[in-house]
Amino acid sequence: MSAPAHIDSLHFAKSGSELSGQLKVDQLPRLRDSLDRDDVAVQYRISGLTADGRPALRVQIEVEVWQTCQRCLERFPLSLELDEVLPIARTAAQLSYWEDLDPLLDALVAERQMDIAGLVEDEILLGLPTAPRHPDGECEVLALNQ
Repeated sequence: MSAPAHIDSLHFAKSGSELSGQLKVDQLPRLRDSLDRDDVAVQYRISGLTADGRPALRVQIEVEVWQTCQRCLERFPLSLELDEVLPIARTAAQLSYWEDLDPLLDALVAERQMDIAGLVEDEILLGLPTAPRHPDGECEVLALNQ
């Protein structure tokens, strides 16, 4: 059985539900150029829980994305393992209040039809480095300069 495409985020969080699945490239349009078209692009697990007294979603993602090294301008694969806990606010006003208390808080407003692929794609985009580079010792530009 495949994972649902949408969840009621607040109910899911409060009930402690869990789901896992895979997403393919065609389900992640904003990442299309960064993913291998032949394979399952993303493995994910979403769990409902309570964090600091708030209903929350724990989003765990494993993905390999292709990035362009900012040193040598060559593409390279970057493996990401993301693990985020996102509190769920009942309303935009509640979210605003939470953000006033903690400006660094990453949280979501409850949705009855939260799109799983959209949530996973958002978290991947937020997890990408702003200036991607080859791992130390693997960049050809640095090797040539030594």
